[in-house]
Amino acid sequence: MTTAASLANARLLQLESHALWLLPEAAAWHVGSRTLFVADLHLGKSATFRARGLPVPAGTTQDNLRRLATMAADHAAERIVFLGDLLHSRHAQHASAIEPLRAWRAAHPALHRVLVRGNHDAHAGDPPRALGFEVVDEPWCVGGADGLLACHHPQRLAGSTVLAGHWHPAVVLRGPARDVQRLACFCVVDGLVVLPAFGAFTGSSPLAPPIGSTCYPVGGGRVWPAIRTVV
Repeated sequence: MTTAASLANARLLQLESHALWLLPEAAAWHVGSRTLFVADLHLGKSATFRARGLPVPAGTTQDNLRRLATMAADHAAERIVFLGDLLHSRHAQHASAIEPLRAWRAAHPALHRVLVRGNHDAHAGDPPRALGFEVVDEPWCVGGADGLLACHHPQRLAGSTVLAGHWHPAVVLRGPARDVQRLACFCVVDGLVVLPAFGAFTGSSPLAPPIGSTCYPVGGGRVWPAIRTVV
């Protein structure tokens, strides 16, 4: 079960009737439905780049899956909802790229996995059926949580709270000594919660949070207090 220790560096977000924990692992936790939400893993991205002769780090897929497994265990999650872009490209369907995902699935057979298709998933294709993903189109209603919708593309849907990805949001922090630090963030605006990219080799965009958003930076093993974007 979720403990106070596992949420010590998280931040509680109350939206309408939904209590959502923003986690320092760049994921969101909905206690009522025992669901973890993650966005933009882009599994196989580094393998795709290496196949094109570009020198990028290996092992990012295993790192992503290890972090997922740790979170699921820490919170006794019953379900993980992937908010799009699980696979980066068709190259991720190759046996060498998909095998870590197959091994992860075998190690966690009881964990319900839902993929809300994103733009990269449209090109990469659905994960193999043997992996046991429930694959759906957006918006997808989260069972056990009335009015909570899972999407990939950020959008506002009247009367609902929408969780999405796609933007890879980030904020730029500036210190008094001209220090500059860019941190991935959660972005909240008008009933929409956009998650930071979970993938270890995805990058982020400080241009993503629209003016008027409330952003919660992620860094140093914690979710930091809110920052409101201004003109």
